[in-house]
Amino acid sequence: MISLLDLTIELSRASDMISPKVNEHQRQVAYIAYALGEELNYQENEKNDLVIAGILHDIGGLSIQERLDVLTFEVLNPHKHGKIGWLLLREYKEFQKIARIIKHHHVDWEEGKGAFHEGEKVCPSSHVIHLADRIATSLIGLPINTENKRLVMKRLTKYQGKKFHPSMVAAFHRLCKKEYFWYDMDSIRKGGNFYKRPKLKDYTLNLQELLGISKLFARIIDFRSRFTAVHSEGVASVAKNLGIAMEMDPKTVAKIEIAGYLHDIGKLTVPRQILEKPGPLTEDEFEVMKGHTYHSYILLDRVKGMEEINSYASMHHERLDGEGYPFKRQAHELSTGAKIMAVADVFTAITENRPYRKGMMEAKAHQVIKKWEKNRPWILKSFPSF
Repeated sequence: MISLLDLTIELSRASDMISPKVNEHQRQVAYIAYALGEELNYQENEKNDLVIAGILHDIGGLSIQERLDVLTFEVLNPHKHGKIGWLLLREYKEFQKIARIIKHHHVDWEEGKGAFHEGEKVCPSSHVIHLADRIATSLIGLPINTENKRLVMKRLTKYQGKKFHPSMVAAFHRLCKKEYFWYDMDSIRKGGNFYKRPKLKDYTLNLQELLGISKLFARIIDFRSRFTAVHSEGVASVAKNLGIAMEMDPKTVAKIEIAGYLHDIGKLTVPRQILEKPGPLTEDEFEVMKGHTYHSYILLDRVKGMEEINSYASMHHERLDGEGYPFKRQAHELSTGAKIMAVADVFTAITENRPYRKGMMEAKAHQVIKKWEKNRPWILKSFPSF
C-alpha cells in the first residue's frame, strides 16, 4: 500500500525545486496554514485540508517566472495559477475539496466581499491559505529576527479587513507571541522538522488507486510544456502494451504502466525555457535536462512501497552498454521493466512534435526501434504485435 500523503509531498517538493527562491515555499505555507487553523479552532479534517492545499497551492505555476511572480506581496493576475491548479486537481475525488481551496487562494477579503468570487462561494480555508502565503512571501530573503517579525505584523495589520479576513489576522497576532512558531519556521527553511507537527489523516492506495493518482500526476508533469502534453500518457500506454505482448502478469503490467505515468516526475525541476527551447540544448542545458532522471529516482525513493516502480521509472535513460544516465547501469543491472520503459520512452518521444523538429510517422519510428533489435530482442520481438 502506498501513502497518498507521501506522494503528494514529493510532488510538491519537486515543483518547489525549480528555483532556489521558491524552495520549501509550499511547505512553509502548509505549516503556517496549519498553525493558523489551530488558532482558529478548526476541526482536524479542516486542518488536514489546509496542509494539503498549502503544499499544492502553487502547483498551477508552470514556469519559473510564474512561480516568482506570485512571491511578490502585490500579485498581478493573481488567480491564473490557482485556476490551473483547480483544473488539474478537481477530477480526482481525494483532491476535489483541495482543488476548490486552491482555486480561490488569492481572493482578497475586501470587507466581506471576498466571501464570494465570480459568483462562487469562497471557502474560508482559501482565505487562510491566502494569509499563510503572504506571511511566507513577506519573509523571503529575511532572517527571522525581532525587527522582521514586527515588519511582517505591521504589513499584515495594514491590510486587515482589506486583503485578509480580520479574524485570521487576529489569529496570526496570537500565533506570533508563541516562540515555537518562529523556531519551526526557521527549521522548515533549513529542511528540518518542527515542533507543531501536523497530525494528518493519510490515505493508502492499492495498485488500481495508485494507477488513478499516477494519471493525475502525469497531467501535472506534462502540462508544463505544450510539446509534452501527453508524453507520459503515451509512454504508459506503450509500456503497458509491451508488457501485455510479452505475457507479463497483470500486476507487473500495472506497475509498468504506473512507472510510465511517473517516469518524468523529475522534469518538474527543469525550467520551462529548457523544456521548450526551439533548438538544440547547450552542454550545460543538457546537463540540467539529464538531471530529471536523478530527481525522479530521489523523489520516488522517498515513498515507501514504490521501490519496484521506481526501478522501472527512473532508469528510462540507462543503456545496455552502460553509457546511459544518470547511474551508468550495465545491462545485467537493469530489470526487464526498465528496459521496456526505455523503449517506450524513445518510441513516444520520436513520434511527438518538439520545438526543433516534427514527430516521426509511426512507420519510420518502427524502423528506428528495429535498430535496437540486436541488444533488445526479448522486447522488440513483441513490438510488432503490440
